[in-house]
This record gives sequence, structure tokens and C-alpha cells, in this order.
Amino acid sequence: MRRYFAFAVLAAFAVLAFPPIAALAAQATAPPPPSVKVGQTAPDFTLHYLARGPGDKYEQKTLSLADFKGKKTVILAFFPAAFSPG
Repeated sequence: MRRYFAFAVLAAFAVLAFPPIAALAAQATAPPPPSVKVGQTAPDFTLHYLARGPGDKYEQKTLSLADFKGKKTVILAFFPAAFSPG
């Protein structure tokens, strides 16, 4: 009997302590629309990446969009579903 009572108390605590997932999903807001349209100049941004250095060690490097300004043509493409299951 004690085991069932302890389980019931634990279950009640879990329900009261954590809001239901459906309520959390309802609170989520839609992402803002993109601020850059097709054909517009993209704002400058910086990416951090790891590059293989001497002796099989990796070193952190940065790459900025401004590094290519006036030197090369850059095409940005985003694939939101890439590397995701389904």
C-alpha cells in the first residue's frame, strides 16, 4: 500500500510541477519573417570553424562575409531541413 501511495504522490507532483507540453507548445511564437529578400545584400556575419593544423591538431578560425566583399561573388543558400530526420 505504501508503494502505491508514494507512486501517487510522485505522479501528482510531476503533473503539478511541470506544465503540460501542449501548453508550452501553445506559448511558442512563430519566427519573424526574414529581413533579407532575394537579391538584396546580406548583412555581415562571422562564422567560427575548426581547421586542421599542424600535427593533427585543430585550431579555431573565423570567416567573415566582409572578407569576400569586392573580391569574390558569394551565394548564400539555406537548407532548413538539411541534416534533419524525416
